[in-house]
Order: sequence, then structure tokens, then C-alpha cells
Amino acid sequence: MQSMVKHNLHSESEVDINKLINTKLTASYTYLALGMFFDRDDIALPNFSSFFLERSLKERDQAENLLEYQNMRGGRVLLQTIAKPSREDWRSGLDAMSFSLDYQKSLNTCILDVHRRAGGHADPHLCDFLEQHFLCDSHDTIKKLGDYMGSLTRLSSSSSETHGAMGDYLFDKHTL
Repeated sequence: MQSMVKHNLHSESEVDINKLINTKLTASYTYLALGMFFDRDDIALPNFSSFFLERSLKERDQAENLLEYQNMRGGRVLLQTIAKPSREDWRSGLDAMSFSLDYQKSLNTCILDVHRRAGGHADPHLCDFLEQHFLCDSHDTIKKLGDYMGSLTRLSSSSSETHGAMGDYLFDKHTL
């Protein structure tokens, strides 16, 4: 049965929103895995853990915003299976931040793809929604992760495992 409120929501945009919901839930799951990794007793970097757990919550909140948006526009929510994170172990804080930066860039690309297709279907409402609620946060997160990687790179010495671990510890205590 067609929704009575559906207006100017192209079927491709509806599918794109559902895919983006799944992508955001998968991102939340991935950041949750990162947060729990740094909370382990043999890693014990609580601020790294908190940082990634906050990202997990942010991604889940964004997925919920998309769910509400889909219903508001008269689209149908079709939930998919949430994929297992591609990794479960990281060598260091720098490795985790590098992984997160690459991951965040891929999330940003997904948002931009949905935005581009919505623009092609003359859907300014969806374009505006993505700009207001997703693109600024995505770019801010990419910048923050890049800054953190720069600091961690300077703190971590690739020639010594001990200095890398000390760099992670100092970054955890004084930056995050």
C-alpha cells in the first residue's frame, strides 16, 4: 500500500536512504568494536575507548534520524542485516585512527552519493536534510581524525614498539 504522505520521494532515493541507514548502523557497530577493543584489560586506554564509543552513539543517532526521515517522507523502512566489522584487532592507537579515518571517508562518500542522486531527482528536501544533519558532522570528524593521526604519528616512533605504546598512552591521557 502506497503512503498517503509520500510526495517527491523518488523510489531510488527511498532505496538509497535504506542503504544509508544500514551503512550508519554498520558504522555504529564498527565503532562499538573499536571502543570495546580499547576497553580490554590488556589495552586499557579509556579515552580511546570513550572516543570510539561516542562515535558509535553518533552513528546510531544518525541512523535513527534517517529512519524517522524515511517515515516522515512516506517511504518504507527496509532494515537489512548489519555486517560484522571488517576488523576486530588493531596494532596501536595510530592504526585504529588510520582505520577510522579511511572508514569515515567511505561513509562521507556514501552520503555524497545519496546527495548527488537526490539532486538528480530534484529532491531539495533530502539534499537539505543530508547537508544539515550529516555532511558537516562527517567533515568535522574527518578533520578531527586527521589531526589525531598527525599527533599520534609524531608521538609514535616506528623504530621502537615501546615508544609507540608510550605515545598511545600519552595521547590517551592528554589529548582525548
